[in-house]
Amino acid sequence: MSRDSAFPIRGPWSPLRRLWWRRPWSPNPLLRPSDRLEAVLRIVVTLAVLVAIPIAGALGTAAYTDASARIRAEDSAKSAVSAVITDEPERTPSHLREAQVQWTHDGRPGIATVRVPNDAALGDHVTVWLRPDGTPTAAPRRPSAAALTGIGIGVMVCNGTWVVAWLLMQGVVSLLERRHGASWERRWRQFNSPIKEDRQ
Repeated sequence: MSRDSAFPIRGPWSPLRRLWWRRPWSPNPLLRPSDRLEAVLRIVVTLAVLVAIPIAGALGTAAYTDASARIRAEDSAKSAVSAVITDEPERTPSHLREAQVQWTHDGRPGIATVRVPNDAALGDHVTVWLRPDGTPTAAPRRPSAAALTGIGIGVMVCNGTWVVAWLLMQGVVSLLERRHGASWERRWRQFNSPIKEDRQ
C-alpha cells in the first residue's frame, strides 16, 4: 500500500492529486455522499464546458456563413454614383456632417441629404450608394463584418455556457456547505448534551 493511500490527508497535495483523491468512485470511507455528488457535478460541468467549445465553433461558423451570404446579397443590389454637394455641409447634433447632394443615374436625376466627410465643401464630389429604386442606402459592409458576427456568436455561446456552469457549481457547493454546517451543529449539540446533564 502506498503512502498516499495509507495517509490520504497528509503530505503536500497538488490540485490534481486532490481531485483524484476526491473522485466519485474513490473507496475512501471518509468521503461523504455529498462529496461524491459534488465530484460528479464537477466532472459534468467540466465536460459541458469542453463540449461547449466545438459547439460554439460550429455555431460561429454557421453565423459567419449566413452573414457573408446576406451581405453579398445586399451589396450586389447596390450601385455607386458620383454626386455633387449643392449646399454647405452642416454639422448634426451627433457631430456628423450632412449636405444636400445631386446626381444622375441611368438618365434619372436624384437629390438627397446624405452624410459627407468632415472636409467636404460645396461643389465637391462624393460617392453615394443607391438601392435598385434609386434611393440612397448605406455603403457595402466589409467582409470582416461577417467574421465579427461569427466570432461574436461563438464567444457568446462559450461565455454563456461557462457562466451557467459556474453559477450551477457555486449554487450546489453553497447548498452542500450549508447542509454540512447544519449537520455539524446538530452533532455538536448532541455531543455537548450529555456533558451538561452530568454537570447538573
